[in-house]
Amino acid sequence: MTTISSLAFSKIEPNSIVSLGGGSNVFNLVKEIATHPEYNLNLYSPSELTIIKCKELGLQVKPIQEVDEIDIAFDGCDSVNYQLNALKSKGGIHYFEKLAAQKSGQYILLLPKKRIVPTLSNKIQLCSEVAFDSRIQILNLCKKMNLKAEIRLDQAISDYAYTKNGNLLIDVYSQDWKNISDIDQILCSQNGVLSTSYFKNLVTSLITMQDDNAIEIKKGDLK
Repeated sequence: MTTISSLAFSKIEPNSIVSLGGGSNVFNLVKEIATHPEYNLNLYSPSELTIIKCKELGLQVKPIQEVDEIDIAFDGCDSVNYQLNALKSKGGIHYFEKLAAQKSGQYILLLPKKRIVPTLSNKIQLCSEVAFDSRIQILNLCKKMNLKAEIRLDQAISDYAYTKNGNLLIDVYSQDWKNISDIDQILCSQNGVLSTSYFKNLVTSLITMQDDNAIEIKKGDLK
């Protein structure tokens, strides 16, 4: 049986620059990488949690901001459609994850097959990282577009959830995401919006499970 992590590892060349995002499948890949020190990889990550987990396994990993070009990047996602456009919303670090995607020659998502859908799941929000002073403007804009929008709260304390950049996260919900590209474009054009969790034309392939074996799905494979 081929696993997601083993197939992902097979795509890594020795001495290459690799970005490791978040999620259980990526962490399984981290454990695989830790058993192959002879590959002499240069590792980076957009996730502080992944950096901590890597260090626990003896791997040296630097923040994604410290590298200009990446050979191959691996990440998870919440939902991805047949065109390989993805929503990466729940973790709230999409600004840094998008940096990794844009810097990478290959940006590969590792995920369960149930998250691969014809149209992005409306159960997954479109998350925007927004400057504090722009929050009311964005909430009002979403209301005008008949979208539900709410500022994400911190799960540990009674306050808003703030990003590493010091901004708020505004979660936007729609009855469906058929027009997500247009909605995303409008949001991104607003003053104070740093980034959104919609990854359009950034994913090069998916690795998932089918019939007890890992497979790679590339753009154009899904109809």
